[in-house]
Amino acid sequence: MDTKIVKKKSKLKFVLIIIASAVAVSVFGWYFLNQKKTYNVKSEDITIDEVTNGKFEDMLMVTAQTQSLNSSLVNVLEGGAVKEIFAEDGQMLTKGQPIARVYNPNTEFNYLNQETGIMQQISQMRSSLLELKNQEFNQDKELLQSQNDYNTALQTFNLQKRLYDAEIGKKTDYDIALQNLNYQKDRKQIVEKGASNEKLSRNSQFAAINNSINQMEKSLNILRSNKNNFLIMSPASGRLSSFNISLGQNLTSGESIGKIDLMGGYKLVAKVDEYYINKLTNGIKGMLDNNGKEYEVIITKILPEVKDGQFSVELNFIDAKIENLKIGMTFGVKLKLSADTQSMMIPKGNFYKDTNGKWIFVVKGNKAEKRNISLGRENPLYYEVVSGLKQGESVITSDYSELKKYEMLDIQK
Repeated sequence: MDTKIVKKKSKLKFVLIIIASAVAVSVFGWYFLNQKKTYNVKSEDITIDEVTNGKFEDMLMVTAQTQSLNSSLVNVLEGGAVKEIFAEDGQMLTKGQPIARVYNPNTEFNYLNQETGIMQQISQMRSSLLELKNQEFNQDKELLQSQNDYNTALQTFNLQKRLYDAEIGKKTDYDIALQNLNYQKDRKQIVEKGASNEKLSRNSQFAAINNSINQMEKSLNILRSNKNNFLIMSPASGRLSSFNISLGQNLTSGESIGKIDLMGGYKLVAKVDEYYINKLTNGIKGMLDNNGKEYEVIITKILPEVKDGQFSVELNFIDAKIENLKIGMTFGVKLKLSADTQSMMIPKGNFYKDTNGKWIFVVKGNKAEKRNISLGRENPLYYEVVSGLKQGESVITSDYSELKKYEMLDIQK
């Protein structure tokens, strides 16, 4: 046989072997990649529930606590260390009754300095008023003197005129009397004009100084009343609550140290998970059960501030209210979020925290397979199924922390 033909056949056989190997690897890889990860799980370690179709109640259960319908905060007006405590939590107080006293030496020293400065300014202004009054007194004296001198000059002139007309008096005495009368008349007019101008100026100064003194006295009264801010007093009559301070404790201005419950009725306050912050609105009604009797309540206020994953809502009784209510009592309240609907449902379980409701293991015989689903509303007992499951199917609703990386489960009994 020709050597060249043998070499060509060997080369062709080698190529075919390589192609066959590549195909085998591809097939094996495809099989391996499409092979679902399977995990063995004992039946007693999981919870299996059935998908049901029934009345889905869109509601929320919360725990509410009674509080006073109206209250007034007890705020610290002037910061400082607590020096004395006159009341205790739960005590009934009247408006203006002392609750505690704080002490702040720096603030008190500033008050004293300000008080001294204001009193010095008031004293200086009053001295200015006294000086103006003395000027007015001297001006009045000058007016009286000029009037008196004019009257005297007029009398002298009249006398000299009669003597001169009777040809008894001298012409010289008459002329002197006339000259003096004219002088006193002009002097009197000048004094009166000057007194009138000065009176207008003084009246303006009097008004300005008196206004300044009034303002200073108001400031002084405010300053002196501010010194009473060291004494914390009850802003209204009622029961002191949420009050817990200690001697020596430092309080800051504006800090709230308690509240006065006005005892004019009660409301309910509930803490709600932030998940429901966009689902609750004013006007949503609910039911409260107390000793087998139901009471209707309604949401009247939503406080949107979220703290530790919760926000607060306030509720009021609609018609009848529980007798002998006391502040601090707790009740379970069922809030109706929307009308009941006929829906497919699965019981709530720990699977949700690992899947966020996007998928679930569906059980068929002794196998369970991962399946994508969509869940809607929830209540304390059930999730509403939107898509991905059928009535009568069984699903695993227990914890998925050990199962979430698998797609198939072998359930072993």
